[in-house]
Order: sequence, then C-alpha cells, then structure tokens
Amino acid sequence: MHTLIRNVITLSISFTADYYKSFDYLADPMNQKEWAIHFVLDMETTEEGHLATLPFGKVPFSIQSDRKTGVLDLYIGEGRPIRTRLIEIDEGFCTYIFTLPQPKEMPDVVWENEGLPNLKEEMELLKLILEAL
Repeated sequence: MHTLIRNVITLSISFTADYYKSFDYLADPMNQKEWAIHFVLDMETTEEGHLATLPFGKVPFSIQSDRKTGVLDLYIGEGRPIRTRLIEIDEGFCTYIFTLPQPKEMPDVVWENEGLPNLKEEMELLKLILEAL
C-alpha cells in the first residue's frame, strides 16, 4: 500500500449575510464561475447535470448539499469531493470553510505559486459577493 502525502489547505471567510441566501448561492453550481475565477472557466447545464470547463478540460460537476448542516460537497469529475461548509455563527453572520488538497498531478511549485494565491483571491471575491446578496 502506498501513502501519498500531499499539501492540504483550509481557508475560511467570515462575512455578514443571510445564511439561507448564502447557502442557496453556494449550492448552485452555476455560481461557481462567478467566484472561482481561476478554476471554473465556464459552467453549463446538460441533460446529465452540470459540466464545468476547467483549465485542464471539461468535467462533470455537482454539489451535494444539506441546508441544515451547512455541508456543501463539490464533486469535480470522478475524484473525491472537495469538502466545504457554511456555518451560521450568529444571525446575519456566517463563516464559509473550504478545504482543498493539492491535486496529485500538480507540482509543488505550481501549488505554492498559483494554486494557493488563486484560492485566497477567490475566497476574498466570494466574501464580497455573499455580502452583496
């Protein structure tokens, strides 16, 4: 058995917005292209579901979500889900948590110089969008 150790980052943003409006926004795959600007280049709806255009091609995309727990699991292609969660801290104040493992085919230098900075920028953009809902 082989164990591959990869980098994993968990980022969070806290923002002032309605939990349910924020959750509905995050649960809609079509909204990914508005804030995940370095990763989701386009999103389309097909008879089978959603198809995301990513830097490395088109792949099926879905979100399995639970409003009660705030879980929003992003399924990209046939890989394991990206785990995210929206938490209502207080009425009108939320935190969104996003955990991303380094893709096994991504070199460390690309992860450090592009992956992480891009994700941080996307999370800040998401915060602005959610606060404007």
